[in-house]
Amino acid sequence: MRVLFVSSGNSNYGIVPFIKSQGESLIKEGIDVEFYSLKGKGMIGYLKNILPLRKHIQLGDYDLIHAHYGLVGLVCVFTITSKPIVLSVMGDDAYGSFNIKGKRIKSSYFNMFLTQIALVFVNQVIVKSKNILNVIPYKKKSQIIPNGVNFDMFKPESDKLKSNSLLFLANPNDPRKNIKLVEDSIKLIDKSLKLVNPFPIEQSQFPIFLNQASVFVLTSYNEGSPNVIKEAMACNIPIVSTDVGDVKEVIGKTDGCYIASFDPKDVADKIKKALAFGKRTTGREDIKHLEASVIAKKIINVYNKVLEK
Repeated sequence: MRVLFVSSGNSNYGIVPFIKSQGESLIKEGIDVEFYSLKGKGMIGYLKNILPLRKHIQLGDYDLIHAHYGLVGLVCVFTITSKPIVLSVMGDDAYGSFNIKGKRIKSSYFNMFLTQIALVFVNQVIVKSKNILNVIPYKKKSQIIPNGVNFDMFKPESDKLKSNSLLFLANPNDPRKNIKLVEDSIKLIDKSLKLVNPFPIEQSQFPIFLNQASVFVLTSYNEGSPNVIKEAMACNIPIVSTDVGDVKEVIGKTDGCYIASFDPKDVADKIKKALAFGKRTTGREDIKHLEASVIAKKIINVYNKVLEK
C-alpha cells in the first residue's frame, strides 16, 4: 500500500515530529509512506499548494492520501484527486485557538469552518480524542485513534528520579499553553523550585529533559490528545495536568499522576503531591495500548476500510 502523508511544513521542525513519527511507524508495518509538506501562511498561502500537490499526486502511484489538519485536508480536496482521502483532525482545527484568558479567538472560527467543509468531502476521518469527536459532524465516518508513542525513544533512564524540578515542554508564548498558571502555582509552593522550559528543542531531546525532571506539568486551556503526556507516561514521570483532551483517560488511575483545575492553589497542591510521590510511576505499563506499532495497525485498518469501499 502506498500512502501520501500531507501536512504543513511551516513549523520549526518542518514536518511536525508526531506526524513524521506516525508515518515512520506505518513504514515499520510495511506501508509505503511518502511525506509531502505544504508551504505558505494563511488561507491564500495554503491554496497556492493546490496545483503543485495535484501534479504530485498525478505523478505518484498512491493508493490513498492521508491529510493532517483540516486546512490541509481542504487543500487535498481541492486537488480533485480520484484517490480516497483520510483526514486526521488534530484539535484546534476542530475547536479553535484560545487567548491568554482561555477564550476562543474569533479569527479561529474561520479555520474551524474550513475544517467543517473538508469533512464533507473526505472519505474517512481520524480524530485524536473524544472531545474532538464531540465537536465535529459526520461521526459515522469518524474514528478515535490517538497518536502513538515510540517506546524505543521514550523510556525511563533509571529506576530513580534525578532532580527536584518541574518540566514544562511547550511554547511559553502560546496563550493556549498557559504557562502563567504554572508560574503562579510555583509561587505558592516554593519560589526556589526550578521550572524548566527548554523551548524550542528537537524532539530527540524530549526524553532527555523528561528523564531529568521530578514532575511534568501541562496547564493548557485546551488540547486534543497531547503527545507529551503520553511521552511522559512512557518515561514513568509523575504528571500534573489540567483536564484537557484525553489526559484524564490517558493517565487513568496511575499513582503519581494528577488532574488539576485552573486554580493556582489546586495546581500547587497537585504539584506538591507529585513531588512527594518522589519515584517513577507505572505510566509505561499503563499506556502500552498506545505504543506506536499498536496505533499503526489501527490506522492501517482505516486505510483498508477506505480502499474496500
